[in-house]
Amino acid sequence: MAADNAVLSQREIDALLNADLESVPQAEGSPVPAARPDAGRKIKAYDFRHPEKLSKEQIRGLQIIQNSVAGALAASFSGRLRSQVEARLSALERGIYEEYTAQIGPNALVVIIDMNPLHGYAVAAFGLDVAFGIIDRLLGGRGKRNTRALNRDLTDIEIALIRHIGMDIARSLVEPWSRVTDLMPDVTELALGPQVLHAIPPSEFVITAWYEIRFADQTGGISLCFPLTVLEQILPKLTGQSLFDNRPGRTVSETRRVTDDQLLPMNVPLRAILGTTRVSAGEIADLEPGDVIILDREVEDPLRVHVGNCERFAGFAGTRGRKLALQLSGVVDDDGWVKPFEEVRG
Repeated sequence: MAADNAVLSQREIDALLNADLESVPQAEGSPVPAARPDAGRKIKAYDFRHPEKLSKEQIRGLQIIQNSVAGALAASFSGRLRSQVEARLSALERGIYEEYTAQIGPNALVVIIDMNPLHGYAVAAFGLDVAFGIIDRLLGGRGKRNTRALNRDLTDIEIALIRHIGMDIARSLVEPWSRVTDLMPDVTELALGPQVLHAIPPSEFVITAWYEIRFADQTGGISLCFPLTVLEQILPKLTGQSLFDNRPGRTVSETRRVTDDQLLPMNVPLRAILGTTRVSAGEIADLEPGDVIILDREVEDPLRVHVGNCERFAGFAGTRGRKLALQLSGVVDDDGWVKPFEEVRG
């Protein structure tokens, strides 16, 4: 039996290190070594080209915002095109900017959006088929796709029209993104894909929102690409609770102000009609000062007031100070009858 204080020599230590432990027979009654806990576990390869830079909760927060952007796009395009437009978020992808530019292709129209006050730019892109369909609708057509027009360049007028569409896309970000920041986006550049590769570094990590747009019986795609340098400035607010806590609430006065800002100013003619009559051309030629033309209205009948070309109100003529005036007394219904304001309010 070896002594308790026996010391192994260096040769014996080397022999133990170089020995094949699996070939050494186990002594009878000795415990069998347990299998390693990670035996058989699948190892997931780490992709250094597409690193996980955002958590699942932050991705979910972006998805909530971009779903709201889809609704804003539909509302903005419907007003611009004077037609029903549907938009929905079809995908939210992670990648790098170089791959994004390869996906949109060289013939895509690209809009560079300054994400002020955030530092950096976002990119919106859509195909020429969508662009020419929008242009056709804006110029009075039905918005149909013209395949022959896809092989030519845009004119200066068409570029100006598409720039307005780019501004609509930029403004569609304001309301949804107000949950995390107050955006004042602006379109800085509009060009074909290869001409704007300098907007974002090719190796920059990006989040891309892909939208499906439907109008005039055709379907097209619009994409919005956000680089990580822009998203990093709002990442702390991209949590589910923060999105609901920061949901903007508008007072009645603010809602009214926004509605007034969205209405285009216009002039509407307002005319009070004394009455009508039929006079032949010969009688008009023989008119002289002092002649009397009899109208189809009685003296006690109210005058009819036309707003634009529609008969809407009734009232009585008079004066106020040194000026002619008209006192409204009722509303004209669709059948031409006058209803006093008291009955209408009741």
